[in-house]
Amino acid sequence: MIFEKISVTDEKEEPYPYKEIDENGKLRLKIGDPDKTITGLHTYIIRYQVSGALTYFSDHDELYWNATGNEWTVPIASLTSGVRLPVGAAPIEISATCYTGSVGSTSRDCEVNKTDNNVSFNTNGILQPNQGFTVVVGFPKNIVSVLEPKPYVGFWETTLGKIVIAVIIFAAFLWYVVYPIWIPIKWLREGRDPNPIGTGETKAWFDPPKTKPGRPLTSEETGALVDERVDMPDISAMIVSVAQKGFLKIEEREKNNFYLVKRKDFAGDASILQLEKSFLDGIFQSSNEISLKKRKLSLYTAVEEAKKKIYEQLVKERFFAKNPNSIRIFYTVIGILALTTANFPLVFSAFFFGRHMPKKTPLGVEAKNVAKSLRNFLSSQERQLEFQAKNQLFFEKLLPYAVAFGVERIWAERFKDIQMVTPDWYSGYGAARFNSVYFTNSLNSSFSSLQSAATPTTSSTGHSSGFSGGSSGGGGGGGGGGSW
Repeated sequence: MIFEKISVTDEKEEPYPYKEIDENGKLRLKIGDPDKTITGLHTYIIRYQVSGALTYFSDHDELYWNATGNEWTVPIASLTSGVRLPVGAAPIEISATCYTGSVGSTSRDCEVNKTDNNVSFNTNGILQPNQGFTVVVGFPKNIVSVLEPKPYVGFWETTLGKIVIAVIIFAAFLWYVVYPIWIPIKWLREGRDPNPIGTGETKAWFDPPKTKPGRPLTSEETGALVDERVDMPDISAMIVSVAQKGFLKIEEREKNNFYLVKRKDFAGDASILQLEKSFLDGIFQSSNEISLKKRKLSLYTAVEEAKKKIYEQLVKERFFAKNPNSIRIFYTVIGILALTTANFPLVFSAFFFGRHMPKKTPLGVEAKNVAKSLRNFLSSQERQLEFQAKNQLFFEKLLPYAVAFGVERIWAERFKDIQMVTPDWYSGYGAARFNSVYFTNSLNSSFSSLQSAATPTTSSTGHSSGFSGGSSGGGGGGGGGGSW
């Protein structure tokens, strides 16, 4: 049966709020406001239109209807039900009966009255909880129109449904069979770095790689080029680099309480990249200094934006054909979706092969080899030329690259025996003699503060029958009721 055009009003035709709920194929109406308590006598008029309630026999048609249903948890003192037939049905041609009691009861503790084309039913006694009232009215053929039953054709048996099934099967085949195999094949064909075009001109092994026009890569670009990721060491290296150029100063005003202080304007300066200017704009947008002791949303935003721009810069300089981070994110999403659909071969392919899909250009491979040579030089403990081991300028020049590679402590050890002057871009806390090891240890503390400050805080966030027989609860409709 289909219920339509439902309305709930009071005796003055004022509407009540209500909600329709489908519970295991049964329609339930929740009337009123669950947050309001009402008292006294109230009238509820429920109107609806139902299709499919009549049963057609060879010699008559019939309405077999549960007037109350058998699921009420409260007693019903009295009940009246009526059936109005279309004009043309004479009382002598109408058969009617009623049933009371629990489901399946054939008790007829009720009265039937017929007047013209109307039939009324009344209970004679109290209906106890879980007792219902069912009425049956039979009438001659041709009084009502016959709605011929049509074979039920489920959606999946229709042409459109079969097309949808075919598409789902094909998509499942691609998802569970083809895609897990295709990702490794794609990695073999397109995801591995190519061989460099050539070694190019000879470069000193302690020089950073260069772009095609000849610009030396910054420390943050160099660090990201080697491991194909922009992480916090690269951001820390960028801060040291722009500090060395005089745009900011790193100050430790109290023990492990670091500040980044703006020193001069950088808007029109050509000595730093646009991405570095954007980072400085981000951290100094509201003040000329920022503390690293507390988490700062502005610092987090500036760091994330800088990471994005470093990736874009490497693609712009043609070291990568596509943004490596975007590729990793894509295959991470694929891996998560595969995990939620229990496609474990695809999980493996996405996380193992897909996340290694970023590919350098031949220029990028050549630059990476130069960068790795620089990293090997910085991390080597062998003493090099005498002028190098006694030259603070040389130490500071390559310090940002050592920070990007995470080998700044090793680099500092090579200069620990020489007297150093505190750089003008840094001021430490305490009166200890300044040297390379002390300096890098202090910088490492500031980098830890930077990572903490740039991390955002998170909050925890109906049965039918012929008129020849019947029982209570055996008809259409019915149900029960109760309170909120």
